[in-house]
Amino acid sequence: MTNRLLSLLAITLISMQSIALAHFTMTYPSSRGFDALKEPLAPCGGYDTPSAERIQMPLKSSFIQIDSGHTAYTFVVYALLKNDPVNPDFIPTNLVQVAQGGRSYPEGACLPLTFSESVQPNTNVTLQVVYNGGDGLLYQCVDALLVDSAPSFDASKCVNSNGNKDATPSGDAPASTNTPSQGSSLHIAYSLTFIVAVCISFLLV
Repeated sequence: MTNRLLSLLAITLISMQSIALAHFTMTYPSSRGFDALKEPLAPCGGYDTPSAERIQMPLKSSFIQIDSGHTAYTFVVYALLKNDPVNPDFIPTNLVQVAQGGRSYPEGACLPLTFSESVQPNTNVTLQVVYNGGDGLLYQCVDALLVDSAPSFDASKCVNSNGNKDATPSGDAPASTNTPSQGSSLHIAYSLTFIVAVCISFLLV
């Protein structure tokens, strides 16, 4: 009975490790909400209500910081310029692409955003991140107010875990990559979970 319980525990821990590393989180600005099981649900990972308070983001040098569980992935960021969007509003004719690319390293990545010159200051926008790590599309959204100057927007959050600066918005210096981010801490926790599961498996041999 004890061995059977230990086997189930090991399988559960390894499964949790696999599920956790298969997702991504939006670390800055914070998304509407995060639920790993709902993240495959379009358009906003299961969070369909606009945030009560919008973060101010600059029209120039804006970015989204994510933490990835995959070592290679592609992404697209869309802007929906509407005050209080509902799910049916997320259709191709309403969405404007403001970022697209791919990364070949895990953990922190800075995704720079480019808004059209036709977008005016003090415009409400919902940003939708569509992430593809090879095992299905994942979604996260953040509601923002685009302004000329956003002193509260923290440019130091733009960090690439591989040390490259190619994804850093012009004029903004990246924070030191030696300091673990919240996402990095999560990966450490997942790694410890995996180690515990492996140790249990060895005990059963």
